[in-house]
Amino acid sequence: MFVLEMLKTKFNKIFYLLVIFIILQTSDLFGKSTDSFDVDKFPKSKISWKEWILKTKNDLRNKNFKDNTLNYLDNIKFNRRIIELDRKQPEFRLTFNKYLKNVVNTKSRKQINEQYNQNKTLLKEIELEFNVSAKILSALWGIETYFGKHTGKMDIISSLASLAYDGRRKEFFTKELENALNILENDHFERNSFKGSWAGAFGQTQFMPSTFLKHAIDFDGDSKVNLFKKSDALASGANYLKKIGWNNNLQWGEEINIQLTDELKKLAKNKVYKDIIFWSGNGIKLNKEYEKSKLKLVIPDSNNNECYLVSKNYDVILNWNRSNYFALTVFLFSDEIK
Repeated sequence: MFVLEMLKTKFNKIFYLLVIFIILQTSDLFGKSTDSFDVDKFPKSKISWKEWILKTKNDLRNKNFKDNTLNYLDNIKFNRRIIELDRKQPEFRLTFNKYLKNVVNTKSRKQINEQYNQNKTLLKEIELEFNVSAKILSALWGIETYFGKHTGKMDIISSLASLAYDGRRKEFFTKELENALNILENDHFERNSFKGSWAGAFGQTQFMPSTFLKHAIDFDGDSKVNLFKKSDALASGANYLKKIGWNNNLQWGEEINIQLTDELKKLAKNKVYKDIIFWSGNGIKLNKEYEKSKLKLVIPDSNNNECYLVSKNYDVILNWNRSNYFALTVFLFSDEIK
């Protein structure tokens, strides 16, 4: 009996490992994000962390940064957890349907309507000033920080330095590190309170340092630009969207039922905008009025289960966060406001 039980246990382990292997090898059959990337193509740093810190300080010193600011780099350590988080983002691991359900659910639907109504005066004031939808701002606010409740506790300088040293977008994060140090050098925030997400974004609308420097504004008139206050954060978000091309007269788009052909898949891949006549000619019945707007086809998952037609405001939200999952969810979440 003992030998038999051992054989069973051994067989179960082999069977379990075989099942795991098959799942990993065939996971793409169940669909993956069209935002996915090749995890084997990450650049590896060729110098040590200490060497990189010294080089970075020298580079920034040549750009006239003060020594007091550059000394902030001496007190940080490489954080491998940041790199792991970057490579395991939900946009790369979940289907769109699962991603959407994580964000838009019974609890969040209730929250976005409550927050919208409680802050309607402020939101409408901002909409009037910048001509940017109050509902879109509410959706961004809710997705980014759950209406200001979760702004992040990670050290911004340490996170950006780690990503610049060993991340998949080294040039981008090196520049963001420079921008973050610029923010500290100009006394926008105290060093110890400069905290946010693992990716270096901060405040209630999660601006990257470059976005803060270009688009953050003082909306409440206290002579400080503080993205941890909802008035400045939401107005800065509206200012950003306006500057990058938001058109408040456009419908965002809608989900459609369509028989995908190779031609349509190619249009989606190449991000080609077509007029309403073209889409109607392909058998699509639209529920919203688009007048003379052009729309493009977005297929968020490789399994082609869901398709959307979107206007050029979609590209504006992609400038905020370059994820199809994120952009579609912003619009669908905004539609939940009644």
